[in-house]
Amino acid sequence: MKSKNTTMITLAGLMLCITGCEKSTHITTNAGGHQIRAVIAGNHSVDGHADRGLISSQYANITIEPTRVKINDAPWTAIPAAASVELSVSKRKAVLTAGPVTVTQTF
Repeated sequence: MKSKNTTMITLAGLMLCITGCEKSTHITTNAGGHQIRAVIAGNHSVDGHADRGLISSQYANITIEPTRVKINDAPWTAIPAAASVELSVSKRKAVLTAGPVTVTQTF
């Protein structure tokens, strides 16, 4: 019985690491007139300018300008000027919220 429990615990831990263990980085920056808080999985880069922010990861490329945002090749979406931006990028989805606007893209 002890061996069966140990095996089940080991398998559960392995499945959690395979499906849910993903190293993410928390970032806070200002770009494009917005305060940006992001949680990004995987390798990434952040390039902030007064007129725009470019956040690139192995899963998505996000451009944040004063009144619009774009995730990958999707159309631009209007956002309120100076709104705080919350961004989450994982292996399967990018979600960006700026004021009352939420943009989601799955891949």
